[in-house]
Amino acid sequence: MDGYGGRAQGSEGVHDPLTARVAVLDDRSTRIAIVSCDLLGMHPDITAQIRQRASAAGIPPEGVLIAATHNHAGPAGLRGGMFARLDEELAEALVERVSGAIEEAASDLLPATLKLGPAAIDTVSMNRRDPEWAIDPGMRVLLVDGNEGPIAILLNFACHATVMSGANLMLSGEFPGAASRLLLEQTGAPCAYLNGACGDVNPVWIRQDFESVERVGQIIGGQALRVIGELRTLGVGQRAHNIRWDEFPVKPVPGRIVEPRLKAVRREIDLPLRQFGADEEYAADAAALRAEAATLPEGSPARREVMARLTRTESERWAAAWARQQPEKATQRTEIQALRLGDGLAILALPGEFFVETGAAIRAASGVDDLLVACYANDYVGYVIPEHSYNEGGYESGVTFCEPEAEGIIMSASVGLLREVMDGD
Repeated sequence: MDGYGGRAQGSEGVHDPLTARVAVLDDRSTRIAIVSCDLLGMHPDITAQIRQRASAAGIPPEGVLIAATHNHAGPAGLRGGMFARLDEELAEALVERVSGAIEEAASDLLPATLKLGPAAIDTVSMNRRDPEWAIDPGMRVLLVDGNEGPIAILLNFACHATVMSGANLMLSGEFPGAASRLLLEQTGAPCAYLNGACGDVNPVWIRQDFESVERVGQIIGGQALRVIGELRTLGVGQRAHNIRWDEFPVKPVPGRIVEPRLKAVRREIDLPLRQFGADEEYAADAAALRAEAATLPEGSPARREVMARLTRTESERWAAAWARQQPEKATQRTEIQALRLGDGLAILALPGEFFVETGAAIRAASGVDDLLVACYANDYVGYVIPEHSYNEGGYESGVTFCEPEAEGIIMSASVGLLREVMDGD
């Protein structure tokens, strides 16, 4: 299983099925496919193979987005980057099934209206580096609404899929899977869950068990269900009988109808990789920090500062050991992708784990009114964190394989790509 390095054995069974959910959109001139998989990350070879197969359905490579929900209760061997140890048998099965789903969706297109609605959820997530720091409470719901009811749903929300701990050995879609199942049951439409910039955001729980998984899924899915119910009224209106005047005034709802104008672009970029220290240095530093932490009161600012440094040191020691097993290289090539769905509406696909502030900064600089940031998409390069976060310590600053300037490279390239995809045509 993937997502927790401390697991000592493989899975013991299936709690709930792992799925890939596919939406194919066509505006009569361009066709795109958006795929959400109940996995931790995506390997670029898998993405490339699915894109090649999708060409038979009339979808160009740049128009296929393959995202993972960042599920920590799924199988290992399917993500890329420095962690790439591809399980060929699993990869072949994934390519075959996702490609088949794209082909099936493309052969069964229906007339539809694209509707976008907002929601906010601030009760199920917390910044895992400091409870006072930012989360992204914004949820973006995209409804593909047909003549006979909902056809497909795209749900974008930013939170690690880690209600269950590494002690769990049952395969599951975690809370993104629970939310998607709820929406399918209630609307009849499959839901592609796109996880956002949540590298520093964890879910909250009563206990780390499947009851809490369902609870978080119900809160997220329930909010989305409310938005979908409201969006259904767009274009037809909802009215009440004013019995004093005998009139039928319209009651508006938040959200808008989006005129589809599809366009897809992608760009390959190189990210600089870190140079790590010797294992003996990390071991000595960690021992000294543990000894210092033992002398400080629990919960004190001084102890928290030491623990942040210790967490970084131990995480960096692990990352360094992993990096020594890989071929030496100074950079890692990856890709970013942008899909325009209509005026003021786009999806940005990023290939790893990004902090809330990075997603917010890209949104602000892009000028796109409604931007869905889909992380863990098409590739997996691990954490790409803000430069100031390296000195703050903690897990993310230790385990990242990227140099501090990597975040700026991603941000600049993303803003440029979004401007390109939103221009003209």
